[in-house]
Amino acid sequence: MSKDIKTINLKEGSFPIKMNLIYEDIDLQNIGRIKDSISGKIVITLISKELFRCEGSINSVFIDNCQSCLKEIQVNLSFFSNLVIKDKSVMMDDDSNQDQTHYQNLEYFDIKQLIQEEVSLNYPNIVKCDENCLEIKSLEKAEKNLPFKKIRDLID
Repeated sequence: MSKDIKTINLKEGSFPIKMNLIYEDIDLQNIGRIKDSISGKIVITLISKELFRCEGSINSVFIDNCQSCLKEIQVNLSFFSNLVIKDKSVMMDDDSNQDQTHYQNLEYFDIKQLIQEEVSLNYPNIVKCDENCLEIKSLEKAEKNLPFKKIRDLID
């Protein structure tokens, strides 16, 4: 399938549905901006009536700011998604206790919405340029702010 997929009807058709997706304009809030595009290789299979499995890899590169020093950094996002798809009409009655369940209208299934949610869920909560970003900066600052160091060294 092409990269221009908007909606598909999961209640009709043959399975598995294999898709190679590319999204350049995706609505993601509170995370960095997309550097190039979001690409995915997704396979949707039929488990039983109105129960589907979605598996595949999603990759992208984002530009974000370090939460410690605000330096602009690159965030590489690459993950494997494995989840169950159910109709949104059963969401309130579903007692299966599955963590990885995506609810949506199966007749007008929006694959882009699924990708957006998976990217948002897998984006790192804390974005830092280095694990010890603030510690490194404070050590550099402490070494630079030693007035009269040579005089102190002579006295000792």
